[in-house]
Amino acid sequence: MNLVSVDLDAATLARDLRASRAHAGRITARLEGDRLLGPKLAIVNPPLWEIGHVGWFQERWCLRLKPDGTLGASILEGADALYDSAAVAHDTRWDLPLPTIGATRAYCAEVLERVCARLEREPENAFLAYFVRLSTFHEDMHAEAFHYTHQTLGYEDPTPTAAPAPVPAAEGDVVLEGGRFHLGAAPDSGFVFDNEKWAHEVELAPFAIARRCVTNRECLAFVEAGGTAPRYWERRDGAWGRRHFDAWR
Repeated sequence: MNLVSVDLDAATLARDLRASRAHAGRITARLEGDRLLGPKLAIVNPPLWEIGHVGWFQERWCLRLKPDGTLGASILEGADALYDSAAVAHDTRWDLPLPTIGATRAYCAEVLERVCARLEREPENAFLAYFVRLSTFHEDMHAEAFHYTHQTLGYEDPTPTAAPAPVPAAEGDVVLEGGRFHLGAAPDSGFVFDNEKWAHEVELAPFAIARRCVTNRECLAFVEAGGTAPRYWERRDGAWGRRHFDAWR
């Protein structure tokens, strides 16, 4: 397995791993009751499944994976059949025999403690360090996903902050000439995801992009002029609106 080095000590890796878990825990703290599954939509996961998947990912790569590529057993019986996102189809995740939220969080907590204990025992293990860093960033990405799940389903902001000062809207487009640029990470750039390897030149055609976000009104004008409607719009009684969600569990 071709891994790049992680230039961080074991204590820092463990600290960041715990910080990611604490952050994700704050975001998911109010997901309970019906919200643990929610509606079956193509753009979100059932939160109960997703929380468990984060713990499974960390266990798979940091505790179960052996240098020869084989896997040891999970501490949760049947974990692979529940949480392996490469093998468990998205639409089936609402119907799986998932553990309760309490059992799910306990599993994730035990995995975290075992990973941190292994880091303490094996501070020079570069193989482990890479996958701990991978798991940290993986959990951060799912924290972002939990944010947009809240937004998509109309839940309250899980981490409200003061509203930013309004910024005057900039009109018109920015025209970019295009050209060649390097896409991806260089081998000497430290930790990288596998889909960032390796840097290569890409030709970008000239294009224009709006200086601000497109409004629903502008998007509606585009659709009514013959453009393709967003996939989560639908037309009812001659008017466009947001598709109704009626697949609640």
